[in-house]
Amino acid sequence: MINRKENTAQFWGLILSDFLLIGAGILKFFDKDYFTFIIFILTALILTCFSVVFTLKNKSEFSHYIKMITDTREGMSGDAISKFPLPMAILQIDGKIAWFNDLFSEMLSSSDLYGVVISDIMPELRWSEILKSKGSISTYGTYKGKKYNVVGDIIENENSTSDKPNYTVLLYFIDKTEIESLTKKYENEKIDVAIINIDNYDEIFQKMEDVEAQQTMASINKYLIAWVSESSGVLKKTERDRYLVLFEHQYLKNYIQKKFDILENVRKVGDKLKLPITISIGIGVGGSISENNINARAAIDMALGRGGDQTAIKDMSQYNFYGGIAKDYEKSTRVKTRAFSVAFKEFIQNSDNVIFMAHQNLDYDAFGAAIGLQRAVRLLNKTPYIVVDNSPAISNLYDEAEKIEEYKNLFVTTENAEDVITENSLLVILDTHRPSLLPNENLLSKTNNIVLIDHHRRSTDFISNTALVYHEPYASSTCEIATEILQYIDTDKKFLPFEAKALYAGILMDTKNFSIKTGVRTFESASYLRRYGLNTTEVRRLFNSDKDDYIHRSEIIKNSEVIADKMLVSACKTTYPNMRVISSQAADEMLNLSGITAAFVLYPSENEICLSARSLGDINVQLIAEKLGGGGHATIAGAQFKSKNIDEVLTLLKDSINEYIKDSGKD
Repeated sequence: MINRKENTAQFWGLILSDFLLIGAGILKFFDKDYFTFIIFILTALILTCFSVVFTLKNKSEFSHYIKMITDTREGMSGDAISKFPLPMAILQIDGKIAWFNDLFSEMLSSSDLYGVVISDIMPELRWSEILKSKGSISTYGTYKGKKYNVVGDIIENENSTSDKPNYTVLLYFIDKTEIESLTKKYENEKIDVAIINIDNYDEIFQKMEDVEAQQTMASINKYLIAWVSESSGVLKKTERDRYLVLFEHQYLKNYIQKKFDILENVRKVGDKLKLPITISIGIGVGGSISENNINARAAIDMALGRGGDQTAIKDMSQYNFYGGIAKDYEKSTRVKTRAFSVAFKEFIQNSDNVIFMAHQNLDYDAFGAAIGLQRAVRLLNKTPYIVVDNSPAISNLYDEAEKIEEYKNLFVTTENAEDVITENSLLVILDTHRPSLLPNENLLSKTNNIVLIDHHRRSTDFISNTALVYHEPYASSTCEIATEILQYIDTDKKFLPFEAKALYAGILMDTKNFSIKTGVRTFESASYLRRYGLNTTEVRRLFNSDKDDYIHRSEIIKNSEVIADKMLVSACKTTYPNMRVISSQAADEMLNLSGITAAFVLYPSENEICLSARSLGDINVQLIAEKLGGGGHATIAGAQFKSKNIDEVLTLLKDSINEYIKDSGKD
């Protein structure tokens, strides 16, 4: 490899020697020592000739060296490389600069760059990563506030051998400072669209006098105007409970840093009145105004589907959520239920048959809702089917159902369901809205008539091709929703006491004996079931467990540890029979301990680790589970982990809990 700095030093050494010889010869001439004078002059001439030859040879070698490099650059000439309109440099394999053009010198404001290591000038240029490049080099670097795209090649030299490979690195520097600045300015000035919704507007303001309602709205408007003014945005009221906001994207970061404190400010308005006044915000980003408007509408639907009192931000590919720490509050109006029931009845009447499918590992809420709603299908003279798995959680109720003659051929396996479904079948999804949790996701593509009924807070993984949706996160259970639907489909005909029992069991399970997430409509549903022969004592027997299960639950509780003074976490490393049921029951029982508001149980299940999370309502376990890839409800949630190391998962769970505490300000 040519070292031009070293060659330049040798050249100037020869020139200096010439001057010394000539000077010495002149002195000898004046001393009349002509013989010595002639010797010095001849020697100087020889050195001069050698210097010229050395210079020409060095220039030829370097031109050949440059030509060798440029020949690999699709035929560029040696003259072109020196006049190349971009800063460029040739570097040795150790990162030292061997040659550079004038533009590179101007870029760095220095001409003394030979032998300098490039990464000392631009630390972002990781030389080890450049040498690992396969094919062309493409990276970036900065110098004195300017940003450069750095491209180039690694070139094998002519004198390279298999034993001693010899390489040179050729780099070009493209100034992207202005483009980066314009791009950032463009992104910052994009218009984001936000939709603000006042949650539970009807339920709240119908309880107020006109003067009080006006004062309350004035307080809310004051906070909204102040919030929008932070971004110099535009606020427009579009409906009595909904607003449209336009603001530049650069201000979104500030809103996120403040964790959308507008949610807390509006919540305080309700706290003074002892009413659950909250707002939800949906923000669309990342596209044109039209695209952001569509994203904002999808985001506000997602925020409301997750219980409200939160902000959902949607770009072109994903959602992000902020807030959501308030409790869910029941809606007193049944207008939505009545409208859904009428449409649901029409779907049943126009179908060949009706197939009910809930989530994997059926529980009493999912199974009870299916048992109850299949009665509506029979009342409308259609054939119902319920997809079941081998979940031990419903074994008692399922065994009892199989003894009922009328239920013959009612239950089908996940595989047999594909044999009974047709293009004109009605597929009813219960107690979940996530396709990944279904026992047979293929059924979704077998028909376009899909109805979804669920009460869990909405996640980003949502069944999209639905014809009719009843998604009510305020409801205590899917069985409560199913009971209300039955009242509007046909109130003149009775259903079996067993069906009332199944529906009541689901309500009882999800409300933890009417202690969690229980509202007026929950008790009204229970009262309605009681009129149809419900025996509450029989339902209680469904929740009885044997001695071994009780001991195993006690072990799980015994091995739990307290987190943040009010949460219990237990990692069960032993696999018991009915592990899923036992773990869920253990988490429920932990909530009975004094001062405990949330409980988490990790347990092994086949080839994964599972989580059961429970809460009394003050802690939103859904948000904690979502950080771990799971989901669920504010008071009941879960997650699955592919890892088989329960200690690693326990660490992840604790980190998620601590992050939730930090974000929500719950100390």
